[in-house]
Amino acid sequence: MTLQQLRYFVKIADTLHYTRAAEELNISQPSLSYAITQLSKELDVPLFKKDGIKVYLTEYGEAFLPYAESALNILNQGEIQLSKMLNPSKGNINLGYIYTVSFDAIPHLIESFYNFLGNRNINFNFQVNMTNLLIKKLTQGHLDVVMAPHTEISNEYIKSIPVFVQELYLIVYKDHPLAGHTTVTGNDIRNEKFIMIKKESDLYVQTVSYFKKNSIIPNVFFEVDECNSMASFVGAKLGIAIMPKIPSLESYKVTAIPFKGNALNRTISIYWNEGIKHSVALKKFLDYCITLKSNNLTT
Repeated sequence: MTLQQLRYFVKIADTLHYTRAAEELNISQPSLSYAITQLSKELDVPLFKKDGIKVYLTEYGEAFLPYAESALNILNQGEIQLSKMLNPSKGNINLGYIYTVSFDAIPHLIESFYNFLGNRNINFNFQVNMTNLLIKKLTQGHLDVVMAPHTEISNEYIKSIPVFVQELYLIVYKDHPLAGHTTVTGNDIRNEKFIMIKKESDLYVQTVSYFKKNSIIPNVFFEVDECNSMASFVGAKLGIAIMPKIPSLESYKVTAIPFKGNALNRTISIYWNEGIKHSVALKKFLDYCITLKSNNLTT
């Protein structure tokens, strides 16, 4: 059994598509098929089954997958640690964050950290994604720190501290009947059509929680992947949406209206993994984040 075979197996399990997996691995499909066949022979069990053009994991493949992923993750953590040891003086931090904190909060945090530290020898590598995927990468050691909405996490090694509160707004097109309102309430939006973010996101959870609190059964017209798409559909007068303010809103010809009494917001937190050895650079950054007060950052 080789590491290459394990990587190929995990990639097919992720895509459930031989051609797509081969393209992402940058190898030929026959080479990929041969490697998986050899791995199955060595394990003496079938790992995948086909039903027409569809590919499925067998019960043996499902049982083997977490062990293969764990082995690759541990090796990846080892590679990351060696890389940090080779150049400890420079310092690199892999920081993941959600899209809606990228405009103000992230630049403000990094700049204030540099000013606090007195130098800029620590470099940041950035990744943008949804909260659940960022936390998964943090758990696996692919990220050092994450800035995302506060959520309960069962993993005892994942720690967090709140850094600021992000307000959520009602987004309507410019000539919508609510566009002239200075604030809105749940009653104002009860009969509207909504553009919603997909269920995997924290924003979806926050929005649904507000609906339940105000006994609103939403008429969902579209579900989209990210906030720019939400604003685009609102600008096309296909519905209204709930989301944070982003700089591009103006280009979509929409208006952001606060909820009365700042009734809809979410806490943004910094997360890190105590189960992985921290570099000197990461320790400095986390020490700085812990000293922050919630009003040190803006939304």
